Amino acid sequence: MSYSQLPPEYKYDTLADAVYAREVEHFHYDFDRKNFEHLLANATDNEFAAGVAERLQDTAKQMGNVAGIMAALESQIEDKAAYEAAVERAIIRRAAKEE
Repeated sequence: MSYSQLPPEYKYDTLADAVYAREVEHFHYDFDRKNFEHLLANATDNEFAAGVAERLQDTAKQMGNVAGIMAALESQIEDKAAYEAAVERAIIRRAAKEE
C-alpha cells in the first residue's frame, strides 16, 4: 500500500513510542521479579511461597515475551539516524506532557 497521508517520520515515531513502552514494561517486570525473588528467599509460609513462585514464573515468561517483541521492533529499524531522531522527538513530547 502506498501511504499518501502519513509523513515519512511516522514509522520511526511509532517505533520510538513502542520501544519506549516495551522498555517501561520490561522495567516493571524486572522490578517485580526482584521483589518476588526476595520474597521467595525469605518466605516462611509454604503456601505463600508457592504463590510467589508461580508469580515469579509468570513474570519471567512475560519478560521473555517483551524481549521477543523488542527484537521484532528493532528488526524494523532500517535507518538508525531516522530512528534516533524519532527518539529525540519522543523524549521532547514526553517532557512537554510532564510540564
